[in-house]
Formats: sequence, structure tokens, C-alpha cells
Amino acid sequence: MISVFSVAQAIAVGFSYGFIASIPIGPSGLESVSRSISNGFREGFKVSLGAISADIVYIIIINLGIFTILSKNPKFESLFWIVSGIILVLSNKVSFKRKKTDHNLEKPILKNTYNAFLSGFLITFLNPTTPSIWIVSSSTIFTVWRHHGRIFFTLSILSMIIGSISWFCLLNILVSKGVKRFKSNIANHTSKFVNYLLFALGIVFIIFGTYKFIF
Repeated sequence: MISVFSVAQAIAVGFSYGFIASIPIGPSGLESVSRSISNGFREGFKVSLGAISADIVYIIIINLGIFTILSKNPKFESLFWIVSGIILVLSNKVSFKRKKTDHNLEKPILKNTYNAFLSGFLITFLNPTTPSIWIVSSSTIFTVWRHHGRIFFTLSILSMIIGSISWFCLLNILVSKGVKRFKSNIANHTSKFVNYLLFALGIVFIIFGTYKFIF
């Protein structure tokens, strides 16, 4: 018989883990913040949903053992770093061009922004640190609930996803609300700083990945 307390515990632990694990802002989080500053909550939250979708894909392939097989190739991780860096550089180049175009218009045309969801997905999926996080999670917190049965395992993962969504929703709301209290030029400078930071991070990823691939 399924204990109500155990169900509540699985939900609470999963939600808390998803919420807390999402707080450290990585590349996709910075991109989400940048979008919220530039185009409002909805655009930034789309990036977050893309990032969460990439996390879900990793949870699936890691628990199926697919990533473990691929990671045995010594060049695989290096290519991950390089491709991740390229995605960051290209996405931010597009972002720079978009902002220059919007700046020359009386009103930004938000419909012309490139796919925010896909951007969040690719940045997270190709981030070399993402699989490491979920490998550790799968061997610790997920293993505990897997031993309790499929129901508890499924509940813990679903709760974790909801917790992650809740954090990113809160983050983008706070950012978009905060921007309204700033002057527009301050918001623009902040957005540009985040973009330059992501661009630089992409260059670092490419250099580090190339070094690992060669040596």
C-alpha cells in the first residue's frame, strides 16, 4: 500500500531539489535574463522552458544509459565544449544584430526575434556541464526514489521539473518587473553586459574544448 506520507515526501524533495538546483545561473539562465530585460517576461521564460526541456531529455537518456556509452569516447566531451561555445557565440551575435535593428526602429518588433525556446534548449543541451549534473543526480537522489518504486520515481522527477519551472518563472518575473523601475538606458546596458558575458563564455568554451581535443 502506498503511503501518503511517502508520496508527499517524494513530491516535496523533488520540488525542492528542482527549485534549488536551478538557482545557480548558467549560460541559459543568463540568456533568459537578457531576453526578459530586452523583450519582457514571455520571451525570457521561453528560453527557460527550452532549457528545462533539454534537462528532461538528459534525464531520459542518462537513465537509459545512452549517454554513458557515448561518453566513453575521449573526444566526445571535447566536441561538446566546442559546439556549446559555437552556439553561445552565434546566438549572441544574432542577439547583437537584433538589438541594433530594434534600436533604429521606433518600436521593437518582437515577432522578429529568433526562436527563444530553441535557443534555451541548445544552450543547455550542448553545455558540457549539464550531463555531469544529471549523472550525479541520477546516482544519488533519483536512485533513492527508484528503489521505492516507479510511482515515487516518476513523482520525484515531475516535482523536480515543476520546481525548476517555478524558479525560472519567479526569476523572469523579478527581472521583467525590475526593468520597469529602471530607466530604459540602464536596462539596455544591463542586457548588453549579459550578452557580452555570454559571448566571452562561448569563446572560453571553444578554446577549452579545442585544447582538450588536441591534447
